[in-house]
Amino acid sequence: MKKYIISVSFILVVFLLIAGNPVNLFLKNLTVLHYNAEEIDSIKFDSGATNMQIYKNDKSLSTIEMAAVDSMNFKTNIDSVPQLDSVSISSILNTTATAKFSIKSVGISSIVQTGVCWNTATQPTIKSNKLISTSLSSSSEINITGLTAATTYYIRAYAINATDTVYSPEKSFTTTNYTLPTVETVSATFNYTTNKATVVAKVNSNGGCTLTERGICWSTTSNPTINNSKYFGGFTVGQFYGVMSDLVVNSVYYVRTYATNCVGTAYGNVIKVQPLMGAVTYSIQADLATTQPTYYNLIKAAMDSACWYFNRYTTFRGNIYCYYNSGIPTAQASYHGSIGFGSNTTYMWVGTAMHEMCHFMGSGTTSAWQALTNGNWTGPVASALLLKETGEVLKGDDMHFWPYGVNYKSEITGLGDAAAQKKGLILCAKLCKAMCVDDAGLPNTW
Repeated sequence: MKKYIISVSFILVVFLLIAGNPVNLFLKNLTVLHYNAEEIDSIKFDSGATNMQIYKNDKSLSTIEMAAVDSMNFKTNIDSVPQLDSVSISSILNTTATAKFSIKSVGISSIVQTGVCWNTATQPTIKSNKLISTSLSSSSEINITGLTAATTYYIRAYAINATDTVYSPEKSFTTTNYTLPTVETVSATFNYTTNKATVVAKVNSNGGCTLTERGICWSTTSNPTINNSKYFGGFTVGQFYGVMSDLVVNSVYYVRTYATNCVGTAYGNVIKVQPLMGAVTYSIQADLATTQPTYYNLIKAAMDSACWYFNRYTTFRGNIYCYYNSGIPTAQASYHGSIGFGSNTTYMWVGTAMHEMCHFMGSGTTSAWQALTNGNWTGPVASALLLKETGEVLKGDDMHFWPYGVNYKSEITGLGDAAAQKKGLILCAKLCKAMCVDDAGLPNTW
């Protein structure tokens, strides 16, 4: 069958040559090969019909791979210029669109350039905005960028050969006016048991374009992105919950909501999360802020700082009620009870607050604690801790311990600069925890 087809083709070629028609080979790379009938001696095909041999009267030979040939004709009246189909537009967004077009016929000479041109006015030309196709083929796809949102454009394909520049029929399209999603980070709560944080996040708007992703992202540096740690939270608008995992205790993390649509990725406000070892909180007498605002502010500042030390350097948990009583000469506390402050503002500072928090935890307020004091602290955990940290011996009586028990303000202020004083307050919290482990026989993880 193949030999029959080749024979018929050869007879046809011979006939047309005799008729005096030219041979026009249109290649797939949009070039055109023209041969006049009078210069051709014969045309042959190899046995596999993979090549065409054109023998000329001047004894020269041209071999053409059939795979490179798009079409062949023997017409004398072929078009002098290319013929183009209309452009089709897809993937239209705010600033981008994709144009596709095809070449119906090449014309009498090879195409040297093709592409698309566009403008906000009708009948765009290559003097308007244009993009050149990177390859010469019968069909092309070109991604257009740099457009303006909510704008109507007119577009045509073009092709250039030796004869002229021609254009396809005109098409129009309008870019979208989508915006980035709007998101917010509502809250973040650290769970001491699981060592994870739950984040309440919200996508208020998708910006007019379907979400491709939403979630939370976090890192130890401010303004985290989706390139950092993240939690995938779905594709819809509304409130959702994200989980921060694999957190390191006492590290500071920054977390925010994100949502991605066709425009890009939007981020919400940043919330700081610090996984703490402890969970000590407090509340202050309800009316104190209005009746004694000065005392209220001093007590609040003292308790904020005291909780900071206990939550970072111990595993204590609980809520402490604080109140004011002018009859209290300094400050006082009871075991798992409350902390009271008197009118002497000298004692409304972090050291006194920590001293009373130690009483709240059991220092000097339980019989088990008191049984381990004979001038020296006899419990092994706290004693070993102080010896390792400073080389000192931990002492105590039936109410207090020293050093670093903050029985007097000078125990801290007399240590030196701010760094030395901070170290002293850290030791106060650590020793309080270690002494409770000693007297109650609690595990060190408590």
